Amino acid sequence: MKIPKLILGLLLCLLITITSCRKFDDVENLNYPDAELVYDNPDDLLKLAGTIVNKWFQTTQEYSSLAMPMLISADWGTDSWGTAAMYDISREPRIAWNNNASYAYANTSRELYKELYNVLTDANNILTQIIANGVEIGDNGETEMVEAIARLGQGLALGYLGLVYDKGFIIDENTDLQASIVASKYRNLINAAILHLDQCIDVCNNNSFTLLPEWIPGNTWTNVELGKLANSMAARLLVSSSRNKTENDATDWTRVKAYSQNGIDFDFAPLADDIVWYSLYQAYSVYGGWAQVDMRVIHMMDPNMPDYFPSSGSFNDLPNDGLATSEDARLLSDFEYLTTCPYRPERGYYHFSSYRYSRLDQYLATWKEPMPEMRKAENDLMLAEAELMLGNTTAAINIINAGTRVSRGTLPPLDGSVTDAQIEETIMYERTIELFITSCGMPFFDMRRKDMLQEGTPLHFPIPGEQLEIMMMPYYTFGGVSNADGINTSNGGWNSKKKN
Repeated sequence: MKIPKLILGLLLCLLITITSCRKFDDVENLNYPDAELVYDNPDDLLKLAGTIVNKWFQTTQEYSSLAMPMLISADWGTDSWGTAAMYDISREPRIAWNNNASYAYANTSRELYKELYNVLTDANNILTQIIANGVEIGDNGETEMVEAIARLGQGLALGYLGLVYDKGFIIDENTDLQASIVASKYRNLINAAILHLDQCIDVCNNNSFTLLPEWIPGNTWTNVELGKLANSMAARLLVSSSRNKTENDATDWTRVKAYSQNGIDFDFAPLADDIVWYSLYQAYSVYGGWAQVDMRVIHMMDPNMPDYFPSSGSFNDLPNDGLATSEDARLLSDFEYLTTCPYRPERGYYHFSSYRYSRLDQYLATWKEPMPEMRKAENDLMLAEAELMLGNTTAAINIINAGTRVSRGTLPPLDGSVTDAQIEETIMYERTIELFITSCGMPFFDMRRKDMLQEGTPLHFPIPGEQLEIMMMPYYTFGGVSNADGINTSNGGWNSKKKN
């Protein structure tokens, strides 16, 4: 499908118009300068570059984005409240995604889509000024620093469009906006994103610079750390973009290994300031009375617990009234037992749970803590999975045993007697427990690539209805048990038992 020149202009105008749900006390974000004023001089261009990572982070960690719906529909978290489409997307059996522009929660998909393009537009404009127009920013590596950040922004924006949506429009600094642009499938979006991440890596490997502290607050970031992050993000895109197990098995695991080996050896966790940097996804996913931990996850830690809350709705019908026990020390350190559940019974007791996630409670207390977007453990586990998929079983075991499974979970190290299937299960267990409530969509992407999303769950989201109307494209959507095809809608599922 193509966008005529006039329609493309209207689309890009819409992408600049941003509205978003704010946190409990609404605070104006002053970090985003007026896009119309920032391209004329190097100082303004430098300021715009400084917003790239923040815009992407805030976009993906927004309460009103698809982060929480993807957490809930993946059966990592649970929530039956109607806000942010959580009840609709978690109904059992699953129903089709409502892609109408008039849908009450259309903003969940629309805003994520539009704001990712906003990040992409800023990155493209920066690169046009630097590369096509020859703008120089300082004489101490600032130009290269700005180029690297812009390349990272291109990769993150296109990458997350490819992770979340079935298709989108690939636009970079070389795109002729006077020509028609064809909608590209998710795989092409991912490939384009990794190309730009490779460009970022190349700039970082061949230059020396230090980011301004506010660009990624909390640590000192140089070209070295930024290059490592770009490597890890490229690995994440490769690992997370598969729509089913067949595609997952066909992933280029050699590339995943190479990127992970050059990836982060620290947590990528920007420091919140409660003004410009904050995460509503991480807050509402753990805040009392909001999202809780799905019983499927508690069952993973304590197999004596059922993977569904009893149909009676009574805690007394759970073993030990729902208080789990586990050899994994993280059950006590990262999860909190509850004796009540606030959800509405008429929406299904399958939403109920006896646990919430407590590892981020310090953030709820101060709103000024590091916000984990990508833990070092994620990079380690991607490397372990790559080694396993490449037949390097011993290497995979060694990486797992050197990681948080043993250091935080105090679980016994794996030995050489474990099978490949057991190692794979261990990796997915570790990704669930150790990486719980970090990046937008990770639960959904992990369940998707293993054919574990419940039957009828969309495998990706359509271009939002409002954008379809603007671009005069036909309406379409995914999801619903009757549409389960394993291509756009899950025909698998971790559990096929009858729902109550």
